[in-house]
Amino acid sequence: MDRVHDDEVDTSEQVVRSLLASQCPTRADRPLTPLANTGTSNALWRIHAAHGPDSIVRLPRTPGAEPPILVDHQLLPPLASSPLSRSLELPALVHAGQPDNSLPLHWAVLAWIEGEDAWTARHKLQRSEQALAHQLAETVQLVGSLTDLPAPQRQPGDRGGPLVPLLDRLHRWLDDPYWSAGDLIAGNVLTNHGQLSAIIDWGTAGYGDNAQDLTPAWSILSDRTRQGFQAAVGANDPTWLRGKMFALEQAVGGVLYYVPRNHPLGDVMTRTLSRILTDG
Repeated sequence: MDRVHDDEVDTSEQVVRSLLASQCPTRADRPLTPLANTGTSNALWRIHAAHGPDSIVRLPRTPGAEPPILVDHQLLPPLASSPLSRSLELPALVHAGQPDNSLPLHWAVLAWIEGEDAWTARHKLQRSEQALAHQLAETVQLVGSLTDLPAPQRQPGDRGGPLVPLLDRLHRWLDDPYWSAGDLIAGNVLTNHGQLSAIIDWGTAGYGDNAQDLTPAWSILSDRTRQGFQAAVGANDPTWLRGKMFALEQAVGGVLYYVPRNHPLGDVMTRTLSRILTDG
């Protein structure tokens, strides 16, 4: 599997098989396929089952990518019984992987979810983007209404240093935190036949300013459907501006970091940045 970061740990097939042999022996001899996508925090391997559904191994590529795995361990089981699970398919935790000699970090085995992420399906989605915008708006509203879930309180500047002074000035808006998914970029939104079907990667979920979940307005939707999304989600102008700020910070960081590394997430963030800069 190709490296993305300078400080990556070994996430090769040999490591995956060693982890499965020691902790999930019934899956240890099954065929494995490495997955190439726009994700960068985790290495993903699909386990092909002899009978029943496939599963996916999620390994943090760096020590810094381990905390979201721990959030998944804690969050995914109660999330599966939340109101959100009645409208979307969510990742199901099959095994909470523990550190061992092969990988000194926590990892996970998740149930496989069929579908194409919104970046892979971006050309197909042009035909159904209006409907998708309303589905995303309903989902963002539902996510914001969730309570009593075991997710961390998001701290100012979690997305990067340049955001800290801006968040300090926005503190009056952040006194009433809401639960948010935290990373609704195209690669984490799955679709089937143009319809929203699943949201994956909940490792950055937490309590904070849920304007961050307006990111799909620029990461997924085009100019022609963005205004409809804003109206459907009920975001006023200050909330919309904060959402754009969060998306801008993430896009700038993504372009500067991933474009030089020739990773597809650089293309995702380049498109997002272009849409932000030409919006309004």
